[in-house]
Parts: sequence; structure tokens; C-alpha cells
Amino acid sequence: QEVTLSRDFMELYQNATTHYGDPKQGCMSDEIAVQIQGVSGDFCTPTCSLFTACPTDIPTGVTASPMCALQDASSSKKYCALICQPSGNADQCGTNASCKSISGVGICTYDD
Repeated sequence: QEVTLSRDFMELYQNATTHYGDPKQGCMSDEIAVQIQGVSGDFCTPTCSLFTACPTDIPTGVTASPMCALQDASSSKKYCALICQPSGNADQCGTNASCKSISGVGICTYDD
């Protein structure tokens, strides 16, 4: 019988305490780790929709705003992202993350 570590256990063990964290530290149970085509870095993100707003619990020190801004081309599922100002203050995305510009919009991703 093959078993794996429980997602809930890993979330607690790896201390994912807010949404939009660094996948290196583990994502929350309702999130997946994503990379955006053409943008370096990655981040944890929950799904969202017209009826499901993005969670507002963001990592400490982050000033970027969570918005339902991403879509999976194959499944059409929508995902949240931390939207930042590419020309703005470097700290808006928090520790180990930075604001990447894509089509004039800024999105926070983790650089590690």
C-alpha cells in the first residue's frame, strides 16, 4: 500500500499560516503552487470566481492586493494573485518575493 504525507499535516508542519506564501514553505490546503508563463518565480494561490473572492490573509509585510487575476488555459479555472505596482516600492511583495511586470500589471512571485 502506497501512502503519502497528508496535505493538512504538511501545511501545519511547514507553517503555511496565510495564503499567497512561498511554495518552498508549503501551500495551504486550498492552494496550489503556480508559475505564470513568461514570469520568473512561483507562489501559492487559491482558486477564485465571480462568486468566490480571493482570501485577504496575506503574508506579513505584504502591501500588494489579492485579486482574481489568473486563468488556467486548459481548465479555465481562475486563481488569485497578489497585484503590485511594478514601478512601486520593492517591499510590497514581502520577504523573498518581488513585483514582476507582465502586460503592464505587476504580480508578486517568490524568487527562490
